[in-house]
Order: sequence, then C-alpha cells, then structure tokens
Amino acid sequence: MPETVSITAFQNGDMGAFNHVFNFFYKRVCFFAAGIVNENFAEDIVQDAFVKLWERRRSFKDLNSIKAFLYLTTKNSCINSYKHQKVVDKFEGAQVESIEQSNMMHQLIEAEVLEEVQRAVEQLPPGYRKVIYLSYFEGLSNQETADYLQVSINTVKTQKVRSLRILREILKHSPTAIALLIHKVL
Repeated sequence: MPETVSITAFQNGDMGAFNHVFNFFYKRVCFFAAGIVNENFAEDIVQDAFVKLWERRRSFKDLNSIKAFLYLTTKNSCINSYKHQKVVDKFEGAQVESIEQSNMMHQLIEAEVLEEVQRAVEQLPPGYRKVIYLSYFEGLSNQETADYLQVSINTVKTQKVRSLRILREILKHSPTAIALLIHKVL
C-alpha cells in the first residue's frame, strides 16, 4: 500500500491502515522501550503510545511524523515510569529500613529487659527463684512445679505471689525499665 494512501486511510480511522502502522513500528519501539525500562513495562508503555497515536491520528502527515511521535511519546513515558519506579523503590527501601530499625530496636529492648529480669530473679531467695524459673521460664503449671519441687500447690502459689512482689520492687528502679519507659513516651 503506498504511503500516501496509507496515511490518508490512517487519518480517516481505517483499521487496516492502523494495523499496517502498528505492525511496521511496534517491535522496534518495544525494543527501544525495553532498553530504558523493565521489559514487562515496555510493552504496556508502547501500547499506550499507540493509543495516543490513534487518538491524534488526524495530525500526522507521513510515516516519519508517526515514527517521531511514537519514539518521543515512548521515551517520555519510559522516563516517567523509570522516575516513578525510583520513587517507589526509595519509599519501599525506607519502609524496609524503618521496619528493620524498629525490629532491631524492639529486639534490643527485649534483650535488655530480659537481662534485667534475669538479674532480678537471681536476687530472689533460692526457693522463690526455683518456683519462678520453673513456672515462667520452663512453662510448668502450678501443679507440675509443686510435683517437681515436692511441695504443696499452695506453697507454689504463695511463693509466686511473693516473688512477683519482690521482682516488681527490684525492677521499679531498674535503669532498663526507666529507659524502656522513656522510649515508650518518646
């Protein structure tokens, strides 16, 4: 089909002429776009360029102006897509960094608090210490703790209550507990 007939038909909305233009330029414009952005995005960008071409088909006088339009539109869309992806990547990177820092801070505080609790438990009388260790660190029930220590269940309950009261008093003035409180307030 001669170029003048093709362009006139193209301008008048002839789908055969549009298909001719599409088939003539599509692969090379896709190759051009894939050199700038991810190949998955390249085809979408080129298809959008052809949609814009179709919407403005009456303004083109020859194949060179169509080619220039397709390359320029594709280039600008690729640049915009690339910039957008950089912003998204930066945001996601900041989110990951923020999450990682938050998680690290949580882990740090947890480690410090556990160390402080361990030191406080070491200050308990030996019988109380055994009850706390078996009940809270080993996860034994009151009955299992009583059976293991060969004492009554009421003894275990009483020692747990007294131990927790002593631990609260010890930890009330702990530097880690104060730091934790400051961190939560800030």
